[in-house]
Amino acid sequence: MEKSIGKMITYLSRCIQQELKNVVISFDISVGEEPYYMALTQNNGLTQDELTKLVKVDKAATARMVKSLEEKGYIIRETDPKDKRNKKLYLTEKGRLQYKPLSDALKKFNQDLTSEWSDEQYEIVYQSLEMLQKRFELDNR
Repeated sequence: MEKSIGKMITYLSRCIQQELKNVVISFDISVGEEPYYMALTQNNGLTQDELTKLVKVDKAATARMVKSLEEKGYIIRETDPKDKRNKKLYLTEKGRLQYKPLSDALKKFNQDLTSEWSDEQYEIVYQSLEMLQKRFELDNR
C-alpha cells in the first residue's frame, strides 16, 4: 500500500482539531474561532477583509466567526474614521484579558504535541510542512 502524505495530514488534522477543542473549550472559544481571535490579538484593528486574508479562509467563514466572537463579547466592530464604509475589529477588555491564559494553554498544547521529538526532528517536519504550505499558496494565487 502506498504511503499517502495527504491522508496522513488529513487524519492528523482531525486528531489535532479534536484535542485542540478540549483546550479551547474552557475559554468559551471554538476551534474555528481561535485563529481569528489569535490573529486579532496580534493585529488589533483589522478590517474583516484583512482578517480573512490573514487567516487564509473565505469571507463567509470570517463573517460567521466574527459574528460569534462579537456575540461572546470578545470583539467589537467600529467604523473606520478614515473610511466610513469599513468596520475595524477590536478586542474588548474581555478579549484582552483572555489572551494570556489562552496563549499559555495553546503554547503548552503545542509543546506537548512534539515533546518526544528532538530539535532536529522538529525542524525537519516543520520545514517539510512549510514547503507544502508554500506550494499551495503559489497554486492559489
